[in-house]
Amino acid sequence: MRSALRTGMTLIVISLLFLAFNLVWITNVPDVRWDFSKQKIHTLSPQARQLLTTLESPLDLYYFNASNDPSKSTALKRYGDRVEDLLKEYEKAARGMINLHLIDPAPYSEDAYKAGLFGLDDTQGFLGLIGTRAGQGAQRIDAFSPDDEPLLEYEISHLIYKLIHPEPATVGLLSGLVLDESAGDVLEQLREHFNLVELASTLKEVPPSMATLMVVHPRALPAPTLYAIEQFVLRGGKLMIFIDPLSEMDVSTAKADSPLDGLLSAWGIQMPADKLLIDNLYASAATLGAGGPPVVHPGRLNLPRQAMTTNDISTWKLSSVILSSSGALGRVKKSRITLTPLLQSSRQSALLDDTQFSPATALDSLFTQTSTPAQHYTVAARIEGPAYSAFPDGIQGQPPGLQKAAHIQMVVVADTDLLADDVTQSAPNTNALFVLNTLDNLASSEVLASIRPRPTPSQSLNPLEQLREAATLAYTQKARELERRLERTEQAWQETRSQNSGFGSQAVDTNTQLQALNKERLRLPMELHALKVEAYAQTHRTQRNLTLLMIVPVPLLLCLIALALFLHQRRRRSAAGVAFH
Repeated sequence: MRSALRTGMTLIVISLLFLAFNLVWITNVPDVRWDFSKQKIHTLSPQARQLLTTLESPLDLYYFNASNDPSKSTALKRYGDRVEDLLKEYEKAARGMINLHLIDPAPYSEDAYKAGLFGLDDTQGFLGLIGTRAGQGAQRIDAFSPDDEPLLEYEISHLIYKLIHPEPATVGLLSGLVLDESAGDVLEQLREHFNLVELASTLKEVPPSMATLMVVHPRALPAPTLYAIEQFVLRGGKLMIFIDPLSEMDVSTAKADSPLDGLLSAWGIQMPADKLLIDNLYASAATLGAGGPPVVHPGRLNLPRQAMTTNDISTWKLSSVILSSSGALGRVKKSRITLTPLLQSSRQSALLDDTQFSPATALDSLFTQTSTPAQHYTVAARIEGPAYSAFPDGIQGQPPGLQKAAHIQMVVVADTDLLADDVTQSAPNTNALFVLNTLDNLASSEVLASIRPRPTPSQSLNPLEQLREAATLAYTQKARELERRLERTEQAWQETRSQNSGFGSQAVDTNTQLQALNKERLRLPMELHALKVEAYAQTHRTQRNLTLLMIVPVPLLLCLIALALFLHQRRRRSAAGVAFH
């Protein structure tokens, strides 16, 4: 009896201690989390923590995640949890200066109405963020995308920064072209997002209050202005510069004699002034001459997402960028600068002398020069590192200025025509967003700009995907000529046929030229189909064999098991029959 009573009292005391620990002491136990990911993607960077220390008043973050939305994929749901975990890290690191509200809006609910009212994207279920601060306008992220995962920390930090600093950043514009006439669309967006200060093309010194500068076509600027730009960069100013071997916005036909090449070399970069970039894979339509029909031109490039780096702020949320008669960038030998490509051509590209570019009659010869895979060429790049002065003795009586800098920061684009209205209006593109992203990053504080994208572990392609990519490349290379022939034949057939067309039923035309064109336009699609079948034949065979390997072993294994059981039962019956006799 005493033993049972003692046991009962012991259990009661243990239960009371357990309850007391959970009610009182558990709140004092430190919340320890371990981040075992290779890139430490679940841990805030020191720069993000430093940004949070600048918060002077609390702000509210409303995270809308419709987790049960049927249109949301499994991958997007997992990414939504990833965003939520990182937002909790922000709230914890802010030490009471961030109030995080997690909202799971049901369809047609008040929360869903508020999310739509603030402009959040509901294409695949709400997955956005709204930030508010007393006395300031709200900031939002329309929708988080797994494609932008390397930029997730920057994306959230950028929203917080805009809540702290709602005023637009000041950017100076210095151009050798009349942009109001030729690039009005991009210029209008720049004025909308920044405090844009247009500087005179003949200035002798960039105002000391200016921290960010955008320069367009500096080859048309005088040497004293280039010297002012150089001194601005050497003293720590941030620069986005557009250079071009052949600017279609430049109405002057003669090339200006400019020390620009020497200035670029002092910065550690180079761009051949007489070489234009053509690309067979990324070639797009362009209109040559007034009123002429659009033709596929290898000098007019439509760069898709694959041609952009995914780990840089400049390419944030870009889909395509259109270039025209652009150049290519490279590092000067023995230069110590870091050149990070932002936009690149495909391997079916080449650099040609600008004298080889002529009207549409010479386009076929240009295409043939990129038929063999060569190398990627860099069209836009981020430049960081040491630089020197290209004017060590000063210029035009001015005393020598700064001679070198340990670290410069700039973005160089080897094309000015991506700003032109003729280019931006030719097809859907995100040219303006590329410029806005870059200038916004350059004009931001050092704390925000130093938050670097975290590259996610790249997943290598499996052998089947590699075969499929190789087949696509082989088909594209061989089909390009046939497609151009088909386009020309179809156009010639339509023109010839329209001359003989009339009202009502018509007799079959026996015109030899028309019949030849008709045979050609019917034969070429058959050749294209045969070419596609041949290019993808190995891929289809491999896929079929893999499918058989995945399907056949299961029933075969079941048959073997059934056969083994049958033989085992037969052996047992035989043994039982012998024992019985």
